[in-house]
Amino acid sequence: MTKKRLSIIITIALAFAMCFTTVTSSAKSLTDIQKEIKEKKQELDKGEEKAEDLVNEIKELEESISSLDDQIQVSEEKLVVLEQELVKAQKKVDEQNENLSDRLRAMYKNGSIGFLDVIMNSGSFSEFLTNFDLVQTIYSSDKEVLEDLQKAHDEVEKKKNEVETLQANLKSSKALAKQEKAEVENQKAEVLKNNDALAEKLEDLESEADAIAAELAAKSKSGAISSSSTSKYSGGEFCWPVPSSSSISSGYGWRICPFHGNEFHPAIDIPASSGAAVLAASGGTVIRSSYNGGFGNCIIIDHGGGVTTWYNHLSSRYVSVGQTVSKGQQIGAVGSTGSSTGPHLDFRVYVNGSSRSPMNYF
Repeated sequence: MTKKRLSIIITIALAFAMCFTTVTSSAKSLTDIQKEIKEKKQELDKGEEKAEDLVNEIKELEESISSLDDQIQVSEEKLVVLEQELVKAQKKVDEQNENLSDRLRAMYKNGSIGFLDVIMNSGSFSEFLTNFDLVQTIYSSDKEVLEDLQKAHDEVEKKKNEVETLQANLKSSKALAKQEKAEVENQKAEVLKNNDALAEKLEDLESEADAIAAELAAKSKSGAISSSSTSKYSGGEFCWPVPSSSSISSGYGWRICPFHGNEFHPAIDIPASSGAAVLAASGGTVIRSSYNGGFGNCIIIDHGGGVTTWYNHLSSRYVSVGQTVSKGQQIGAVGSTGSSTGPHLDFRVYVNGSSRSPMNYF
């Protein structure tokens, strides 16, 4: 072997090795990104659950604060009534006390009972005893009335103090509830901020995954790696992609579109409930999983042999670019994203870039 031939062989081998290394590196990088996307989605799901829990907690605290406001209002109304009753009770006590004082001033002279007045006004000793008993009875009666009035006054005062204590406790509870609500709202704000950051990171990762997938596709087209169009499709008959629905609302062919007027519809529309399972019609590799303009949430699977299937208007996507899926595996959920008039699956089949009637594959 001449040195020139040896040099050519080494050059070819190095070129092949570099090409293989680049493809392997891209694939490895794509796998890492897909793993990170999955982890971030799990984090985001947990964050959204946490945010929902905090929203419910805030709602409960708001209801508690509203209930405390109602109770405070009731206690304030009670206080107004008790204040009025206390004023009336105090007035009666003061009036009775004044009446008793007037009588006592008339009955007492220099600090002692005016026995002389009683004797002088009595016609006999028997009348004196009667008059004296009458004086004592009047005095005792006044004292009893005064004691009853004082008890009533004290009872009103006691109730007022109880209501004031209750009101103070209610206001303290309300202040604590408002403080707790503020803390929960701060937690919610932090969680939402973190969720936004996760969502932004997910978007970046998915864009990066799409870019790598596009790079791999370009290399496939240039012959750097084997192309699906040159391989043979061996998936057999497709499975129906929406097991919960067997009807077709718009078939493959010409139609009047509510968005574009008269157009060729290269798909079949399968109406179903929002959230219904969408299955991979055949095994293959996911080459797109992202929002795609009027198609809404879109998944495209490469099945080899130039055959690809499209799943459009999804409410959720459960697979990532580069992921290998099997026939009948759930890849998403029916929705109405993008240009759509209601929940359905827009299902398409392309062979080497040309549309085919999906009905030919079932």
